Amino acid sequence: MIRIYFLTIYVFLGCLLFNAQGPCSDFNGTSNPLGNWQLDPVNNAVNYNLGSPNALDGSQYLILDDLSGGSWFINPVDYKNIGQRFLGQCLYFDFYLEKDGGFNAPLHPTIYILSGNKVITFVANATVTPNSGWVRVRAPLALATSSAFPSNAEGTWSMPGGTWTDFNNVMNNSTAVMISPDITSSPSERVYFDNICIKSCDGCTADFKLETSFASNTNTASAQLTIINPILVSTPNNPGSTYTVNWGDGTSSPYIISTLSHNYTNPGTYTICVTEKQGKMILCTRCFTFCYSKASVPSRESNSVSTIPQFDIQTVGKTEMTTNNDYKLVPNPAKSYVDIQTNLSSRGSVSVRVFDMSGKTVLEKSENHESGRQNIRLNTENLPQGSYIVETKSNTQTNSQKLIISK
Repeated sequence: MIRIYFLTIYVFLGCLLFNAQGPCSDFNGTSNPLGNWQLDPVNNAVNYNLGSPNALDGSQYLILDDLSGGSWFINPVDYKNIGQRFLGQCLYFDFYLEKDGGFNAPLHPTIYILSGNKVITFVANATVTPNSGWVRVRAPLALATSSAFPSNAEGTWSMPGGTWTDFNNVMNNSTAVMISPDITSSPSERVYFDNICIKSCDGCTADFKLETSFASNTNTASAQLTIINPILVSTPNNPGSTYTVNWGDGTSSPYIISTLSHNYTNPGTYTICVTEKQGKMILCTRCFTFCYSKASVPSRESNSVSTIPQFDIQTVGKTEMTTNNDYKLVPNPAKSYVDIQTNLSSRGSVSVRVFDMSGKTVLEKSENHESGRQNIRLNTENLPQGSYIVETKSNTQTNSQKLIISK
């Protein structure tokens, strides 16, 4: 919870909280390493096995050998309705080519998304030749337009013979993800796949949340960092992840517990960065910034609070909850918490301020979110019973709603 009862400053609070965990096939473990991956019921000329280690992360991987006939390996369970659930994120996969069946030319790693009998294909820009090494590919989960299919620096989606609306129907209503070792007419190809995962396009396997509080009696600020779903467990075939937090003031800490806290005694702007590594490989670095100023914090002897309402308190205070479908307060009336349910058209920052009826800021929070339906939770346990105004800003849109706290 962010309590700002005695602030007259503008504060930018950074907090990253992304969509629910996407499906991930890492082919690790011993009881069921294949998960829901299986032979295609029709084109099933594939021999499959497991190997280790993937040089990118030290983990176990899937081996596919091409046999005579159509050769497809599919997951018809975990990757349904991708576009509806994970638009704006990326589909990752690791790829290694051992045998190319006499193709004798550089090969582009490829992955497929199905909807019934319709298929869209992502072809990576990276090229591999037999035993040239592992590559990690990142395919954007985005919709096509009338002028182009989705692409990024790592490759392009296509749908030969299909229109852009056909493509979007497959992306939104996907029924399976498919991979194949088939390259030539010669049934002797062998390829490896690993870490077929949907996650944030910055490469992080975990999400990071930052909450900042300010103490007017000591003129200090503190930052509390939580890593959501960290992969800390290490096994011989899976080194897991390690995290290092740079607090932006010349100090850093390893992340080994659920929540880390850090205090700031000097005013200024601080950029906090979290770096995630697996073994020696850096997966990602995420940064967020906040600032505070002692000069604008009232002294301990002062009981006055400057109010800076950004809207007509009385007008909004007399209204019931807005019917704007993009923002909903649940529950309302609230007791110990309230969820702000959002529906964002694009990825961006969402900032929330809660005012009492005098216009004083009593809670403030900001989070970065992907597009689509999201949820921001405010802890209201310490708010007295009464009426409040919740102001929510995202991009250029501002929404104000009445919130009732009932104990």
